[in-house]
Amino acid sequence: MIFNLTKLMFLISLIFSTMFSISSTNWMSMWMGLEMNLFSFIPILNFKMSIYSIESTMKYFMIQAFASILLMMFMINKMLFFMINNNLLIIIPLLIKLSLMPFHLWMPSMIEGLNWLSCLLMFTWQKISPMILISYLNMNKNFIFMILFLMINSIMGMNQNSLRKILAMSSINNSSWMLMLIMINENMWMYYFMIYSTLNFLIINILMKYKINYINQLKFFNMNFMFKLNMLMLIFSIMGLPPMMGFLMKWMLIKTLMYNNMYMIMYMLILLTIFNLYFYMKMSYFLIFNFNLFNKWFMQNKKNKFNYIMFLNFFSLFLNFFNLN
Repeated sequence: MIFNLTKLMFLISLIFSTMFSISSTNWMSMWMGLEMNLFSFIPILNFKMSIYSIESTMKYFMIQAFASILLMMFMINKMLFFMINNNLLIIIPLLIKLSLMPFHLWMPSMIEGLNWLSCLLMFTWQKISPMILISYLNMNKNFIFMILFLMINSIMGMNQNSLRKILAMSSINNSSWMLMLIMINENMWMYYFMIYSTLNFLIINILMKYKINYINQLKFFNMNFMFKLNMLMLIFSIMGLPPMMGFLMKWMLIKTLMYNNMYMIMYMLILLTIFNLYFYMKMSYFLIFNFNLFNKWFMQNKKNKFNYIMFLNFFSLFLNFFNLN
C-alpha cells in the first residue's frame, strides 16, 4: 500500500486523537477526542473505494455517532443532576464503541466490507480510547461480571467461513479479557494489548499477502511447509495454547484473578474461550491435512529462509517457561 500525504495526514490525526482522548482531564475533552478519532478513521476505511467499503463505512459512522450522542447525553446528565449510578450509563456507549456484548452485532456485518488494513486498525488501535476511558470509571467488578455472563458471541463464530468475521469474533472475545484486566492492572493490560496486536498483525499480514479471505481458500491453496508451520503456530498462539505466546497474555489475567480470589470470573472467561477453539480448529484443519491440487513435491519457494514469525513463536516458549516458574 502506497501512502500519499492525504493518507498520512489521516493516520497522524488518528494517532493524535487517541492520545488527546486518553490524556484529557475532563469528560468533555475525552468526548472531543473520540469525535476526532471517528472523523479521522472514516477516510481510512475508504482507502480502497468500493461499494462494500462504502456500506461498511456508513454502518460504522451511524453506530459510532449514536454512541457519541448517548455519551454526550449521559455526561450532561452527570454534570447537571449528579446521578449516583451515572457510571453505569456512561459505560454503555463505550461498550458500543468497543463492540462488546450485548452491543456487538454491528461488528461482524460491518467488518466484511473492509480491507485488511482497516480490519487491523479496528481490532487493535480503535480499542485503546474506549478501554482507557472505562478504566477511569469507578466501576463495580460485579457489573463487568454480568457483562461476561452475556458473552455468548463465541457461538456466532462457529458457522462462519469468512476469516474477517472469525477474527472479529476473536477480537470481541479478547476484548472481554482486556476489559477485565484493565479494571485490575493497567500495566498488565498494556502487555496483553501489545501481544494481541502483534499476533493480529502477523496473521493479517499473511492473509493480506496471499489474498486469503475465506476458510475454503485454505483448502485449495498451494502452500509450502514453512508457510504451513508459521500459520499453524500463529493460530495456536491466538488460541491461547500453553506453549505459545498467546498463552502468556491469558496466563497473566488468570494469575491476577487467582490472587484476587475472583474464581467465578476466571472460570467464565476460560469457558467462553473454549468455544472459540472450534472455529480456530476449522482454520488449522485445512493446514494440517493437505488438500492441495498440485503435486506433493511442488514448492512455491525452493529456498526457504528462516522467518521472523518462527523466531517470535520460539521466543515465546522461553517467555512462558520463565513465567510459569
